[in-house]
Amino acid sequence: MALVLGLGASLAGAQEAAPPPPPETEAAPPRELPPPPTLDVPPPAPEPSRSVVVSEVVVLGTEKTLPGTVEAYSRIDAGDTLTDEDLTRVERRLLATGLFQEVKVSTQPTGDGRVRLVLQVEDKASWVVAPTFSVSNGNIGGGVLYAESNLWGRSKKFATALQISTAESGLFVGFLDPNLFGWPPLRLSLEGQLRSDRVEEFRPGASQEVPEVVRRTRLNSASAAGELSAMIAERVRVGARYRVMLIDAQEPSQDMPVTEPAFEPGSAQRDTSLRLMVGVDTRQNLHAVMEGLNIEGSLELSNPGVGSHFRYRRFGLLYRHGVRFFEEHNLVLRGETVTGTDLPFHQEFVAGANSLRGFLYRQFRGDTRLSFTAEYHFPLFTIRSLSFRGVGFSDTGLLMWRSLPEDRLLRDINGRVVRGYLPESEGGLGNATVAQGVGVGLRLFLRSVVLPLVGVDVAYGVNSGEFRFYLVAGVNPS
Repeated sequence: MALVLGLGASLAGAQEAAPPPPPETEAAPPRELPPPPTLDVPPPAPEPSRSVVVSEVVVLGTEKTLPGTVEAYSRIDAGDTLTDEDLTRVERRLLATGLFQEVKVSTQPTGDGRVRLVLQVEDKASWVVAPTFSVSNGNIGGGVLYAESNLWGRSKKFATALQISTAESGLFVGFLDPNLFGWPPLRLSLEGQLRSDRVEEFRPGASQEVPEVVRRTRLNSASAAGELSAMIAERVRVGARYRVMLIDAQEPSQDMPVTEPAFEPGSAQRDTSLRLMVGVDTRQNLHAVMEGLNIEGSLELSNPGVGSHFRYRRFGLLYRHGVRFFEEHNLVLRGETVTGTDLPFHQEFVAGANSLRGFLYRQFRGDTRLSFTAEYHFPLFTIRSLSFRGVGFSDTGLLMWRSLPEDRLLRDINGRVVRGYLPESEGGLGNATVAQGVGVGLRLFLRSVVLPLVGVDVAYGVNSGEFRFYLVAGVNPS
């Protein structure tokens, strides 16, 4: 300012001392000045996210869920530093629990330079009693399901279901605690099953229009399992699962081409296993859209050291990835490689129907399986809170036995035959079965209910040239 005033005063003094102007003459034409040079000025850098300190956390809108449960899932406590990105992250965490229809996260100044974090949520209906029904080629049945997804307002989950179908019938009871001791990174699950399976083995080959059943075996079982896992830094999950099963095999049907047993009948055998898992898991289910990546490796051991009558190993590598497009479009990819050593009949890998659409239920078997599924989900229309979504899919699977015993018999530690292979079975990659199915489907979701309602698929088996239809009403409780 002083410099400007001084310069003005100097100009004024110069004007007073200047001589009078000369007589008017013809003015010279104005000289064109060159344009000013252009400068490449970089755009201003974005302002850093505003960072504030939380003075308290307030939960609004809950009817059943306890405020402490909402706070635990937000993972924000008084005294924590909060940024704008954290607000979005907290909202997604709460939606991903599946407990709420709506979530709104905001802040309010408290006058001391801090803010109050406000978590406003709207609970979903947490329990359901519903009939279940499924139709696929090779398995038709139904039952009744009771599920509670927010037990005691603490997000504990309990389900029990009774199912009767042509392929498998039984009773299921399960409990899941996704935030053990109020700590979301720690998860515990317990489950028990009573099952009776009618296991059909088909003549090898994926190109059959009407696959032939060559042996039918009845397997009865009772099992209980517990799994404990921990999430590290919201990305890495490690876990262990211990399972005890009693398996009882009946004589095979005598009206089938093969009547030699696949599993030697006798007293019930105890199958106990320990499964170890580690992987990266960033998946979040936001209503009907799944986002994130899951890569998991696993090793399952069954031997006398863990209390089993069997001796086998299973290795697995699982890949799942969900990508969101255009807000409500969803590409879901799933790939899996699993292989086993000395697998008994009831632990072999299977594929068909829901796991390989376009083919019969459990049509293919082996001790090694590679599979890949790609699904593209997209919105059709919504009526109030009922969403109709379409899906296009492709399922591909490879199953084989790596090698078979010379006498086609596999025995347990006591010498009992636990797998008698079909006469036409052959081992090795050259005898692997490769099958592919493609198709379209429809999914119905009710925003106010935790569970999906109905799924319908129509699949074309590329190998056989046959169309097959699948319907699921309700969910598989497991």
